[in-house]
Amino acid sequence: MPLQNNNTVIQQLEHQIIDSIPTAVYLTDHNGFILHFNPAAAKLWGREPSIGIDRYCGAYKAFQLDGRTPVDPDSCPMAICLRTGEPVQGQEIIIERPDGTRSYILPNPKPLFNEDGHLAGGINLITDLTAQRLQNESLTHLAAIVESSDDAIISKTLEGIITSWNKSAERIFGYKADEMIGKHISTLIPADRQDEEPAILRQLAAGKRVDHFETERVTSDGRIINISLTISPIRDASGTIIGASKIARDITSQKRGELLLRLGEERFRMAVSATKLGVWEVDLRTGVITCSDECRIILGLDIDSVADLQTLEALLHPVGNTRALLQLKALVEKNSGGDYDAVHRIVRPSDHKHRWVRVRGAYFHGRDGRPERLLGTLLDITPEKEAELHLERTVQQRTVELIKSNERLGKSNRDLEEFAYIASHDLQEPLRKIQTFIDMIRENPGDRQAFDKYFVKISDSARRMSTLIRDVLNYSRLSNAEGNPAETDLNEVLGDVLSDFESAITEKKATVITESLPVIIGEAAQLRQLFANLLGNALKFSTEMPEIRIHSQPITPTEAAIRFNLPDNRPYVQISVEDNGIGIEEQYVDKIFAIFKRLHNRQQYPGTGIGLAICKKIVENHHGHIFARRRPEGGTAMEVVLPLV
Repeated sequence: MPLQNNNTVIQQLEHQIIDSIPTAVYLTDHNGFILHFNPAAAKLWGREPSIGIDRYCGAYKAFQLDGRTPVDPDSCPMAICLRTGEPVQGQEIIIERPDGTRSYILPNPKPLFNEDGHLAGGINLITDLTAQRLQNESLTHLAAIVESSDDAIISKTLEGIITSWNKSAERIFGYKADEMIGKHISTLIPADRQDEEPAILRQLAAGKRVDHFETERVTSDGRIINISLTISPIRDASGTIIGASKIARDITSQKRGELLLRLGEERFRMAVSATKLGVWEVDLRTGVITCSDECRIILGLDIDSVADLQTLEALLHPVGNTRALLQLKALVEKNSGGDYDAVHRIVRPSDHKHRWVRVRGAYFHGRDGRPERLLGTLLDITPEKEAELHLERTVQQRTVELIKSNERLGKSNRDLEEFAYIASHDLQEPLRKIQTFIDMIRENPGDRQAFDKYFVKISDSARRMSTLIRDVLNYSRLSNAEGNPAETDLNEVLGDVLSDFESAITEKKATVITESLPVIIGEAAQLRQLFANLLGNALKFSTEMPEIRIHSQPITPTEAAIRFNLPDNRPYVQISVEDNGIGIEEQYVDKIFAIFKRLHNRQQYPGTGIGLAICKKIVENHHGHIFARRRPEGGTAMEVVLPLV
C-alpha cells in the first residue's frame, strides 16, 4: 500500500479515536490552526470552529478567572505550548458560548513531534470543571441556603464571579440563575456604589465577615432596592479561603418605615441641637447608658463607643468632682430618688481639652411607680465658666496688685517721712551755714581777709549741698525704677568697678582679692553702682594697707527663706565684701542702711550718708537681701544675697 494511503488511514483512525473520547479534544498544526475536534469539544464550545481558520482554541470567548479580563489568543495555553514546545498544565480559564453561558475549563495542551523531531502540531484535552465547581459549592452552602430560604443566597469567587444563585435571588433581583452564574457581582451594584465590592472582597480575603451591611442594589428592570448583606468567607477542606457566601435581604419596606421614624427623630434632634443640649439616658435595670451624638461631641467620646458609668467617671477632672460624683453614683446605683444638677470639669479624650459641663437628671417611673430610667441633659458651659474663672483670677490678681501697691505706697510714705525728717537737718545744714557766712560778710564788708575766709566756707557748703541733692536724686531714681533685667555676669560688673577705682586702690596701697562670681538676672548699671558703693566704703573706712576680699557662696532656697525671709522658689548666691577697716559696732549694723545715717563725723570720713541706703534699694530692686556684720578679726563684712538665674 502506498505511504500516502497509509498516512490517510492512520489519520482517519486517529480522528475516530478522538471522536470517541467523551472529553473535549482537538488537534492543531504547528501554527496553531485547528485541524480536527471531537463532538465533545463542539458541545463544550457551543459552536463548531472552522478547520484551518480558527486558531489555538474553538471557544467563542475566553476570560481569565476574574470573568472580565479577556484571554489574549497569543497567550492562551495552546499558543504557549506550541511556542515553547512544552505541555501546559493547571491554567484554568473561563469560556463563554455564543448564547452567553459560561464554563470553567482546564486545558491540557501537549506538543506533537514528527519522526525528525520537528514540531508538527499539538493536541489539547479539555476538562470541564463547571459541574465539579457547582457541586462543591452547592455542598458548602447547603446549610446557609436551608437557614435563609427567604433571602437571596449568592456565592462568588474572591474575584467577584457569581458561582451560585438561588430562587430568592431570582425573585429579589429578577435574574435567572443561568443569566448570572459566571458573571461578575458588579452587575447588581449601582454605578455610584461600585467601590463597595473591592472593599468587601478585601475583607473576605482577610478572613473577615461582613455583618448586616445595608446598601442598595439594582434589579433586572432597573429598580433600586435597599438590601441588608451578610457575607461570610468560604474555606475549603484545608482552610483556604476560596470564595464568599452572600445573604441578601430585601429591606426596602423596612427602610421606608425607618425613614419616617428618622424624620420624626430628626425634627426632635434639630430642636435639641438648636439649644446645644446633649441628651443621655441610664437604664436602671441594666446599667446601660445611652448618649446622643451632641452629648458625645461635648464629652469628646467616639460616636460608636459604648458608654458606661466607668467611662464617664474616667472623663472627670481629678479636682473638684468628688461630691457631685458620689451623688450621681447614688442616683444610678441606689435609685435614691430626687433630681441631679451639678457642674463638672472634664478632660475630653478626643482632644485632651478641659471643659465644663452642666449635668441635669431626673427619674422616669414605670407603671408600677418604680424608677426605670434616669433621663438627663448635658450642656457645655465652658465659655461661661472660663469667663467666671477669668473674672475671679482678675479680681484676685488685682487684689494682689493692690496689696503690693499699698505695700509699696506704705514703704514710700515711710521713706518719705524718714527723708523729710532727716533732710530737715542734713539738707538745711549747708543752707544755714551759707546764710550765716553771708551775714558775716555783710557785717564786715571791707574786711578782705574775712571775705576770703567766709567765701571758702560758703563754697564748701554749696558743694556739699550739690552732693546731697545728687545722691538724693540717685536714691529717688532707684525707688521708682522699673528697668529691663537681663543675664548679667557679675565678674564683668566687678571688673568695670575695679577699673574705675584703680587710682584709689593704688593711692591707698590696697589689696583687692576676688573670686569667681556667678551670672544673675539683673540691671547691670544698678549692680555696678552697688559694687562701687561697697568697694568705696571698704576703701574709705580703712586703715593703712587695706585688704579687701570679694567672694561668693550658694544659698539654698530653704536657707534663704529661713534666714532672710526670701521666696523659696529659686536658689540664691551670697556675695561677701570683707575689709580690715575700722569695723562697726554691733548695735549699728541694722541702722547703717537708713538714708543720711552716719556713724562718724564728716571731717573724719566724708560722705552724705546715702551710699548704703542706695545699696539697700538696689538689692531690694533685685528681690534680694543685704546686711552687715562685724568681723571677729577686725573690719566689716557687707553681705548681699541675690537670686540666681
